[in-house]
Amino acid sequence: MKDRDMIARLRDLRSRGERRANEAVIRRYAAAQRAIGEVREAAAAVREHLQRTADAEDAAFGSLVGQPVKAASLYRLQGQFEIAARQTEQLRENEKMAGVTEQRSKAELSAARNDHRASMRAVTKLDGLLQHLTKRTARRRLALAELSEEDERSPLRLPTER
Repeated sequence: MKDRDMIARLRDLRSRGERRANEAVIRRYAAAQRAIGEVREAAAAVREHLQRTADAEDAAFGSLVGQPVKAASLYRLQGQFEIAARQTEQLRENEKMAGVTEQRSKAELSAARNDHRASMRAVTKLDGLLQHLTKRTARRRLALAELSEEDERSPLRLPTER
């Protein structure tokens, strides 16, 4: 197998690797976009929950204004607000975990992009080498063709006797 053929095969292999690396970048990009969406959804859920909790507190305390309040009513309200606080903590924890997932997805995307860039550079180098070998081979063929032409044009020389 000639050097040029071997390099061409290596270039094809590297090109396939570059395509796989590009596909990995696409998958990682999609995963990062999903993670960003999950962070937004989690943040929106926290905001909505806090707004609903604040509205419920206002309504609960508003209904108590101007009336005698029993301890049982206050304990019931306190229980509701504690439940809402636990739900808020859970939603914030979900938001935090979504943020961690987003950062991990972005890091994986960055690594995939670096791998793809390296693959592209390898394919580009092999392309350059193939072009160089092709030009060199073409020059050799041209020189051989010219030599053959000269040989054909020149008269046959017989060896001279001494």
